Amino acid sequence: MSVRPIKTWSYPGNLLDALVDTRKVVAGVELPLPTPSVDEARDTMRRMLDQLDHHLIPRVREEASPAVVVVAGSTGAGKSTVVNALVGEQLTPSGVLRPTTRIPHVFHHPLDTSVLTEVEQRGKVIATEAVPRGLAIVDSPDLDSVRGENREIAKVLLEAADLWIFVTTPARYGDALPWEALRAGADRGASIAVVLNRVTVDIAAQVRRELVDRLTLEHLETLPLFVIPEDTARQATVPRDVVNGLGRWLDSVAAASAATIVERTLHGAAESVKEWLEVVAEAMDEQSAAAKDVRSEVRRSAAQVENEGGDRWWETIPTGALTTRWQQATADGGALFRLRNSLWVKRRHLREDRDTVLHEIYVDVLDAVESRLVHAAASVAEAMTAALRRADTGVGPWLAERRDPRDARQARERQAADAARRWMHRCQEIVLALPGASSGIEVVGEPGLTTTLASAALGIEEARTALMVLTGQAVGEAVEEARAELAAARRHCVSRESLDMMRPTDIPSLMPDSSAKIRLRRAELRGLL
Repeated sequence: MSVRPIKTWSYPGNLLDALVDTRKVVAGVELPLPTPSVDEARDTMRRMLDQLDHHLIPRVREEASPAVVVVAGSTGAGKSTVVNALVGEQLTPSGVLRPTTRIPHVFHHPLDTSVLTEVEQRGKVIATEAVPRGLAIVDSPDLDSVRGENREIAKVLLEAADLWIFVTTPARYGDALPWEALRAGADRGASIAVVLNRVTVDIAAQVRRELVDRLTLEHLETLPLFVIPEDTARQATVPRDVVNGLGRWLDSVAAASAATIVERTLHGAAESVKEWLEVVAEAMDEQSAAAKDVRSEVRRSAAQVENEGGDRWWETIPTGALTTRWQQATADGGALFRLRNSLWVKRRHLREDRDTVLHEIYVDVLDAVESRLVHAAASVAEAMTAALRRADTGVGPWLAERRDPRDARQARERQAADAARRWMHRCQEIVLALPGASSGIEVVGEPGLTTTLASAALGIEEARTALMVLTGQAVGEAVEEARAELAAARRHCVSRESLDMMRPTDIPSLMPDSSAKIRLRRAELRGLL
């Protein structure tokens, strides 16, 4: 025969582009949240990618490739015997694809060698003129093989099949796994024939009737059924009339409808892809809505903690030790007792004493602010975690468990330390902008003046008085500005804590309307098929 399947689409190039784009978009979808339909959607995505990778894209890319006939079934069903009978040669010994072998055998006409698809080249390829042109017969691994690799290869081959010869026996035809595969193949439009092998005379009528009833129950009653009697001579042969019947069926589809079968299979597979795309899109909508809910819960908890203490929250910063230091330093005989600019005040040893005391105060201020910022961020984390764990769905608890406590603590402390130092830098900018700053710098230097403003912003009156003496100015506005900057540092730490908590949801697939790209691919396929 010289049959070769030819596609009938007007613009196969457009279809190939659409399928490749669909595969790229689907592969980029992430569904991390434990929503109700996520398991089904993930399974659908896997099936879709398998269908695109192993069937649709190769088929459209290789328009002249042969129709794939997969001979499949359960362990020991006699698949190799059926293949040998079909091609009329002993090309594969009985049992070659037991669990010890993982390579499928692909038989094709020699003139089809150049147009075999990538999937058909996955196994041991054998050219023989016994196979009609336009067909590639594949001896597949067992569907129920004890080896996971064999089962996976069998699954891939069935996804790629245009025609499928399902071989079973009276002892195995009721197994669940083959029927699941049969339904899947029929759903996507593959042509299927059923071969009941090794049937003894005494049970032939009963088994055939039961198998026909099961096919009817599964809405597969139109599938051709071939019965092979038990080989009492153990010669692994198939009676000529059965071979002829199965061969005529195969020859007829090869001669009359190979192109139609391939196209129908592609259309059926494409229709499944369209349905699967909608399943994935709906799952993405569900995930996006769940992500929005948990983000709102995180923000609500963060805002609630941030608002605690009102505008004077800075009063909660522990300043007992700082106040004591300032009182001692500004008391009679203290290093900061006299701060007015004078020759006596400028003496070197006095300046060194002031620098030492002010540096110690600087360290205490930084520690106090940093400690409070860590506390604020930790409070937010506790509030967010508690709120998420109380959530009605599993998404909240899932998100609450995403952060490692040790990593979170380290990040929190690092953020607080950076924020405290940035605040001190802003205090320096604020105090140096005061009209009398230069006079104060001559007495305590820029670091000392900055430390004095920072202490005043924490409510230490001795520091506020010292700042007025050093600058000769009213410092109320500068102190309030420093407090505003401190509030901004606190908001930053709280915000970073909430952002870190929400980070697992910061992926494109969870953004609003992210499913639009999936539905766009579906609409494009609907326009082409």
